[in-house]
Amino acid sequence: MRLVHHSHLTERERQHVFPVDQALERVCKALLERQSLEGLDQLRAGLMLDLDSEVLEQIERGDWLLLKAEADYGGWPTARSAFDQAVLDLMNNPPLQPTRTPRIYRLVDSMTGEPLPQQAYIATVDGVPTQRRTDDEGIAHLFMPDDARQVSMRIFNV
Repeated sequence: MRLVHHSHLTERERQHVFPVDQALERVCKALLERQSLEGLDQLRAGLMLDLDSEVLEQIERGDWLLLKAEADYGGWPTARSAFDQAVLDLMNNPPLQPTRTPRIYRLVDSMTGEPLPQQAYIATVDGVPTQRRTDDEGIAHLFMPDDARQVSMRIFNV
């Protein structure tokens, strides 16, 4: 939201002006809660007496208008959908995401006990195979669900 003097309003912005009663309510709330509001400093700069009541009077007379946030988004359809209540609810209360617990295995040569750096292997977790490679220290990092029941690893070229 932002405040704009009526003489600086573009034709496209006119489509996104709050009605006077809603504008008064929102600006009054912003003033009471000391929230920043774009354009408020410019409005106050033109007042003889810098009082909140004078600010509200300018809005009530229609000299200054409160624009909705959509006025700044160029009419893009995706920007409007960001203000849908369902989208805002999901952003504020995201659904639980499945967790994956990292499991770390060090692959070593069975004869020497030396780590196997950059070693290709296939990890099969609950029947789903994935081709992977150990890191420089021979460590295999596997991410799997907490309820994984079976894990097997097959090493190549050893």
